[in-house]
Amino acid sequence: MKRLQNKIAESRILLPIAFLYAIGIWVIALQHNSAAAHHDTTLAIRFPELACFVVSAYLMVELSNSNALLRIRSRMVTATFLFASCMYVSGFHSILGSLGQLGFIATIILLFQTYQNRAASGKTFYAFFCLAFISLLYVRYLYYVPLLWLLMFSRLQSYSWRTMTASILGIVTIYWFVSLWHFYNWDFTPLVNHLSNLSIFVFPANYAAVTIDQWLVYAFLVIISSAGIIHFWKYSYEDKIHIRQLYGFFIAIDLMTLLYIALQPDQFNAFIRIAIICSSPIVAHFLTLTNSRLSNIAFFVILAACIIITITNLWMHFLNF
Repeated sequence: MKRLQNKIAESRILLPIAFLYAIGIWVIALQHNSAAAHHDTTLAIRFPELACFVVSAYLMVELSNSNALLRIRSRMVTATFLFASCMYVSGFHSILGSLGQLGFIATIILLFQTYQNRAASGKTFYAFFCLAFISLLYVRYLYYVPLLWLLMFSRLQSYSWRTMTASILGIVTIYWFVSLWHFYNWDFTPLVNHLSNLSIFVFPANYAAVTIDQWLVYAFLVIISSAGIIHFWKYSYEDKIHIRQLYGFFIAIDLMTLLYIALQPDQFNAFIRIAIICSSPIVAHFLTLTNSRLSNIAFFVILAACIIITITNLWMHFLNF
């Protein structure tokens, strides 16, 4: 017997409702900014961020569909992404964070297309090209490179000297073009300063840099991700080997990202979006493929908590503007 949680997860109107909810949250937040600033240009000013969000949602649909992340027909992966993203209201104004989110989803999509193909040098090149591009916004995204190499070897089974070389070229190409511009201006100081941030590790961690609304989002992601990971590890035998490998990819990046945020909270804005991207399939798997009284209750508790956190962060956003 299907429970209400399963009926919602399999509903065709789930994604349209989630999308309308997300756009509504964006409009409320940005319209408030416009009213507070006594002009009507805020929506236009923030359109690039909103456009990145919409394209990111579309790419999450493609990521889910092209890899059949759920055993049944469901839009829960994208819906979870939309609801979770809307919690981070204070991040709506960050174009760098929005572009970083978009670029990382593109990186994952391209890497997943290399599954068990050690000759997929083209896809690998473009995947790391996307990662290198967003590293121009936040250079610490390059921290993911060693982990991605490891996951290419252990999870995607696409690691070879061809794909290794392609990944390095993808990164070098971006910085080669940037260096040409600096060579033209004969000033390499900005590039050197940018790359030098890779060696900066704040110790002790500056937890004062994290606001209450950010703590709420982080704590929520840690809790629901933990529930999703435990469920997946317990019932992963029900999925195909291919899907188990892809979820192992998501789990590894999710755990690394959440740990890094805990150690370097001043980097919250750049990395929380990566955690949302990787947590969404994990949580969606739990919410969609469970069918018990307890999971049905958990579904509505998680949904209610997500909405409450979003409303709370909207309220704090209004007070702080």
